[in-house]
Amino acid sequence: MDVERPQRKGAPWPLILHLASAASLLEQGARVAPLADSPAVPWRGPLLASEATLASAVAAAETQAMSVAIRREAALRLATMSRGLKRYQNSPERRTLEDPPEIWRLGAARLLDFGYSSGQPVFIAPSLVNRFHILDLDEDASLLRFLRSRNLRPLLLDWGDPKTAERRFTITDYVEQRLLPAFDAASQAVGAPVSVIGYCLGGAMATALAQLRHDQVRRLALIGAPWDFSAMKPMQAALTSLGVSSDRTSLGAIVRSLGSTYGAIPVPALQAIFAQLDPGLALAKFRRFADLPEGAEARRFVLLEDWLNEGPPLSAPAAGEALLDWHLDNAPIRGGWRVAGRTIDPGQISAPTMIAAATRDRIAPQAAAAALAEKITTARLIRPDAGHVGMITGRDAMAQLWRPLADFLLD
Repeated sequence: MDVERPQRKGAPWPLILHLASAASLLEQGARVAPLADSPAVPWRGPLLASEATLASAVAAAETQAMSVAIRREAALRLATMSRGLKRYQNSPERRTLEDPPEIWRLGAARLLDFGYSSGQPVFIAPSLVNRFHILDLDEDASLLRFLRSRNLRPLLLDWGDPKTAERRFTITDYVEQRLLPAFDAASQAVGAPVSVIGYCLGGAMATALAQLRHDQVRRLALIGAPWDFSAMKPMQAALTSLGVSSDRTSLGAIVRSLGSTYGAIPVPALQAIFAQLDPGLALAKFRRFADLPEGAEARRFVLLEDWLNEGPPLSAPAAGEALLDWHLDNAPIRGGWRVAGRTIDPGQISAPTMIAAATRDRIAPQAAAAALAEKITTARLIRPDAGHVGMITGRDAMAQLWRPLADFLLD
């Protein structure tokens, strides 16, 4: 039976922002290129080796000829990016893994049993912002299926698309009314203490779970889980670059306006923020993809892009709590986050804990995630040399995260 070709018109979201950022960066590069031989240019790192050659070439060229050549190269790079974008939009590749059995449901949320009733139970809380598919991307790129192969039983909470009830939820509501009941259902299903994995925002939420259900949590693993939001500099810069005021009143008004207009914060609005964490990323990765040979790596690229662009909307109250209480006020680390009537204090967590804070994480920078290791006395800190997504699906993910995680959970 023929599989319907994925519809990616307008992707990656928001496409106009990716193109505008690429064009702006190339234009800026063309303008500053004549300064390449200036002592004021701060060459550093891997660029140092090529600085002398480039500076000599710039100095020897006629200014007008060099300007034409640079702008021609800029146009070529933008055209290559466009070719990569078109290839992605027209790709027949798509994620084909089927969801495992559902053993519990409440509202839009459901609990999926990746272990098929065998192995040591592990409850997984993914991020609210994207679907859980990053943890189960493809046959050869699935952390959950790897854990199952190591005689663990992953029980994953799928948050689902926010329906009527969830569209009024804050992050705190999600913990109280979805995360805790799902964990209780998992505990009841297996009849034994359950280890917990939390990824990204789901990791911060799992911190509350581990404190509130301390007698039922066997082990705790937090992966790229932000806790000290004073270290979230890339996110703060991304909001600023989009012209979003850090003033609490103005930011709150924007969130409420989006919520009242769309019912929840739409994916393009969320992706507009994440795109500004690295404005040059789309230009670089789609230029590379344009000439990437067909095969496993090209397929992985398409599946990752689909995951980034097919996330559910985020409830406006949850977005407001994340941006106002967490990003502006740094409530978690200041002891200002209360769940089920209790102040969340990671220092009260007694379960053996592993914390993964990746060295190149822009979404949850290393310092933001590593802060939990300073609070939880039982914590062991690992630092994968990867980004937020790369430590889950990158070529070194198995060595840097998957195996250490499985070993920790089985200990």
